[in-house]
Amino acid sequence: MPRHRVGAALLEKQPARHLTKRNRTKKSIVESEKLEERLSALNFCAGKLNATDNLSKVYELTLDAIDLTLGFEDAAFMIVDNGYLREACQRGNSAPSIFKLPLDGTKKGITVKAALNRKPILVSNAVKDKDYVSGTDWPRAKSELAVPVIAENNLLGVLNVESTRKNAFDKKDVELLQILASHASTAICNISKRNEIERWGKQLALLMKSSAEMISPKNVLHQLQVIVDAIHELGWRRVVLSVRDENLEIAREEDIVTAGLTEKEKKFLWTERQSGQVWNERFGKEFDRFRIGGFFYLPWSDPWVREKFSRGTVQSHLNPDEMVDWNPDDLLYAPLRVAGGRAVGVVSIDDPVDGKRPTLDSLMPLELFLNTAAEVMEKALLHDQLTDYAERLEEKVLERTKELKRMQERLLKAERLASIGELAAMVGHDLRNPLTGMAGATYYLKMKLKTALDERSEEMVKLIEEDIQRCNKIIDDLLEYSREIKLQLIETDPKRILGEALSSIKIPWNIQIVDKTEAKPRISVDAEKMRRVFSNIIKNAFDAMTNGGVLKVESKKMKEKVAISFSDTGIGMSNDVLTNLWSPLFTTKAKGMGFGLPICKRLLEAHGGTIRVKSVQNKGSAFTITIPIEQKPKLEDEVTIKIPEHPLTRIEKAHSDNL
Repeated sequence: MPRHRVGAALLEKQPARHLTKRNRTKKSIVESEKLEERLSALNFCAGKLNATDNLSKVYELTLDAIDLTLGFEDAAFMIVDNGYLREACQRGNSAPSIFKLPLDGTKKGITVKAALNRKPILVSNAVKDKDYVSGTDWPRAKSELAVPVIAENNLLGVLNVESTRKNAFDKKDVELLQILASHASTAICNISKRNEIERWGKQLALLMKSSAEMISPKNVLHQLQVIVDAIHELGWRRVVLSVRDENLEIAREEDIVTAGLTEKEKKFLWTERQSGQVWNERFGKEFDRFRIGGFFYLPWSDPWVREKFSRGTVQSHLNPDEMVDWNPDDLLYAPLRVAGGRAVGVVSIDDPVDGKRPTLDSLMPLELFLNTAAEVMEKALLHDQLTDYAERLEEKVLERTKELKRMQERLLKAERLASIGELAAMVGHDLRNPLTGMAGATYYLKMKLKTALDERSEEMVKLIEEDIQRCNKIIDDLLEYSREIKLQLIETDPKRILGEALSSIKIPWNIQIVDKTEAKPRISVDAEKMRRVFSNIIKNAFDAMTNGGVLKVESKKMKEKVAISFSDTGIGMSNDVLTNLWSPLFTTKAKGMGFGLPICKRLLEAHGGTIRVKSVQNKGSAFTITIPIEQKPKLEDEVTIKIPEHPLTRIEKAHSDNL
């Protein structure tokens, strides 16, 4: 037998035959009293509903109210849960521990029909209703009443009552259950709003704490991490913040700060980053339909979204079943804008802990926080820029000071070279005249006394000639080092230059030459000056290998330059020698003025080339020169000292040629 409590008499529908008018009036009074009792019980339950702060308690109290007002054999409070209607609380006959119906109607159900239509459904004879679905092992119900629970146009659930009797419920029952559904929805909304207020309070407390830490005078990366961690604590499993320049480009990998991502995923965001132009489009009119306040929410279910974001996104590790109405692949991002509207960064957030899609209300605290974060970011970036600028300014001052010292040294060097040049111009003439006379006299004696000279006398004559040549070379070196260099360019190659240099030098019998130069690439150089460079380096190598050895010369193309190396197996050089190697008038030889290598350096620099050396004592030295394949006009790095040509220079050159 079904249970009956308050209002049970009304559940018995007896035909009113042969009743007198008086009896009908009496019955009407009784029914009115019973209805008043039911309404009173309903109001009592409504008061308890509004006082509770627990959803499970709301479900229990609602079923208590149904029991008091209707009486029931089987009743349930069903709630909306991720596309399903499932039993949150059930009374009466036994039911499965989990009973749910899909809201798309694929498995039918009177409750689903009431939910979709958002109207009460009263079935007097469930046997004949095709939408009826039994949720228990108990005998099939013959009557069912389902009333949707709606709040602010949102479906929250369905109140469902069943009976094994036909015609068990009437219109008054429908009205009462609708009133109860309204009280239940109000209670649920109140709890939701209280929870929302509490959540907002916690969020605001967290944001205030984070804001205080965020504005502390620390480096910008620390402040960015504080922002990201605060958003993470607000209930977002994954957060990405990227600092952007005026073109919305990311300058460095360090400008991407994350929470909830692995190092591999962070690296992926850097390597697969989208251009600033793409992000400008993502904040443009084409995306306006996805705006929620200052955010852009893009559902992955939209084919257009999937096409636009086909690359550059990190896939979620969550299962859709863990969410309420958020898809793990959905996108939510916002620009970080300062007061003037300029974007200084982009924040992307994902995988909400509550599994719900964002709303304007739910994002409001976060949006306020991001506005503050943007201003802090701009100030932090400006502070870092000023600090960096101050450091660079200090470096510039130091660099400029060093440059001024170098310029002073070059000026002193230039003055010294000018003095050398003037001395060379004046003394050269005075020396070359007697040298020319000595050369002529020696030549005359050789011709006149050719047959009369003994072996010892011939050696003396030869010694005089060599000393005359050495004196002339010293004068030539002085003039060459101080003279302005003018190039006469022709097209040649390293192999040809080396051949010409070797043909002009006497190669000692105990030294082996290994030629690994190539006829390519063709280079544009002053062949005579470059031959002199080769000759000078080769002679130095010979001098370093007094007991014989190997000189290996090889060339190699390097982009727009060619490198030629000269490696010997000589005695090598000490660090002190290497330090002064390029200084004029520095030499370790008994004979010579120390102009050979400095002249080589000047000639190479005039070609836009370089020369460097590596040396190990007792193992050998390696000189490497680089020459541009094509010469480009450029300003001289060194101060050029121009020596006015002496009127007798042309005559002196003629004498020198004769020598």
